[in-house]
Amino acid sequence: MNQYDLLKKLARQCLKKPQFLKNFPKEANKQLAVQIKNWLEQYGNSDEPKYHNEIRILRDFLLLHETASHGMVPMLNEQPAIRYYLVIDTNIFFHDEQILNRLNDHDIFVLPQIVLDELCNRAKSKDSKGKKSQRILASIRQFPAKRLLQARIERWEVRRFLPQFHTVTSNDECDHQILAVTKRFLLEKKPAQLLSNDFELRKKAAELNITALSLQEFLTGR
Repeated sequence: MNQYDLLKKLARQCLKKPQFLKNFPKEANKQLAVQIKNWLEQYGNSDEPKYHNEIRILRDFLLLHETASHGMVPMLNEQPAIRYYLVIDTNIFFHDEQILNRLNDHDIFVLPQIVLDELCNRAKSKDSKGKKSQRILASIRQFPAKRLLQARIERWEVRRFLPQFHTVTSNDECDHQILAVTKRFLLEKKPAQLLSNDFELRKKAAELNITALSLQEFLTGR
């Protein structure tokens, strides 16, 4: 049984249990809670968008179990957890200028400095790409500040986070900075994903165990 088959099985077991604390026998749920805790420790930080609901069910159940064991009442919806730190490649903006409006309310948009620099450089042009870049920058400025993180990363940090890759061309350097930003979030145990329509970049991301989605894959999973 692979990790996602086990996830679906555990979620089904959770849904069969009573949701009210007075009908929530802690002893009967102990074994299931241990299985859920083990699953979340192993796979909880590398979940795919299409399994988000099942993982939420597991986390809610575990919270119910822990609070019931201590005689407390849980507040499941008091502070919704961040879904993803989404690192967005430049090409995504050019394929969909409205991408920021398609994020979930609890997604955090991560803007690598190198992506911002590229957009600013293109905005200086008087052609259609320049005008498009200006509109993209305007949408970034209007995005809620509390859901926007601008990420700067130095060259020595790139070598630290991507020791198996060596920068060869300027294009590699851009890709590797974006990958290093994403990898840094993952190493900090934050649920980060990379959005890019660049096949080669997504291929490198896979080598680093980074979830990388094309625009179509991302929109399909919403």
